[in-house]
Amino acid sequence: MDYKVLIADSWNYTRKNKSLIFWLGFLPAIVTTSVSFGYAAYQFFAFKMSYLFNTKDDSFLHVVLNVFLEIYNKNGSLSIFLVVLVIVFLLLNFIIPPFIIASAIQMIARNRNGQEAGVGAGIKYGIMSFLPLFEYQLLVRTFGFFSILIEMSFVIRNLGPAIFKLLLPAFILFLFFSLILTLLLIYAEFFIVIDDVGVVDSMKKSIKLVIMNWKHTFLITVLMALIGVRIIIQAIIVFSVPALVILLTGYIATITIQSTGLIISGIITLIALILSAYLNGIVDIFMYTVWTYSFLHLTSEKELSARDKELSARDAA
Repeated sequence: MDYKVLIADSWNYTRKNKSLIFWLGFLPAIVTTSVSFGYAAYQFFAFKMSYLFNTKDDSFLHVVLNVFLEIYNKNGSLSIFLVVLVIVFLLLNFIIPPFIIASAIQMIARNRNGQEAGVGAGIKYGIMSFLPLFEYQLLVRTFGFFSILIEMSFVIRNLGPAIFKLLLPAFILFLFFSLILTLLLIYAEFFIVIDDVGVVDSMKKSIKLVIMNWKHTFLITVLMALIGVRIIIQAIIVFSVPALVILLTGYIATITIQSTGLIISGIITLIALILSAYLNGIVDIFMYTVWTYSFLHLTSEKELSARDKELSARDAA
């Protein structure tokens, strides 16, 4: 496997398929990025109002509930609309990723094998893999890297540093286990989508594929590094943009009337959301392509048993 050719081919495919980026990258990223923005803002204020940075005995969640009750008392229909909107976004954040991943993998794999498959074909075949892929992601999300980080933040924010230090060795062990598990299950989604394999069997096959192809550890290391770059980029965007918007809103509100400040901050937020979603969409499609190409290459090679004889070039001819 030529790693440079693999990555170059993946980037060229991503760059040429604008419709794939738009429909299966950019549009879904609007929802997921919006949820990330909201969650990042919640974490920011939750830490800011915790005992770590504030002497007042009041949590951010309590403040949010009080604001919601105040809005409800003044305008019940508006509060209900906001609750429904939040619920819809959270549900979409759970449903959209597995559906998009299945559709993108189907389109990329079929194009790689010479089939004329567009976004519509990818979505059509992706629907068939949605439920098992959704089940798989629910199963592994509990052991995900970010899930453990969220649990760590909850512990230090609500239970105190003493409990956090006590649980820190367990958290480090779980983080290490999460990274190893992520590496071993890297091809499980592709077995589910491309080969129509069940959830448990896909996990077993992925572990075996990774172990049997240990010579490609360098490739997997490079790809994991790319994922790390992606996470860093997204983290910077997710955590910096809300903070920037909040600071700009506060500054604008002090020099202009309140309504003008809100309008300007809303426009800035919308622009930041669109740019972040477009960047995330490109990176997502590129990563799907790299992993799909790798999976198709590795699974196309015949596995030799101890009884098989490897043919030389002369014998093969």
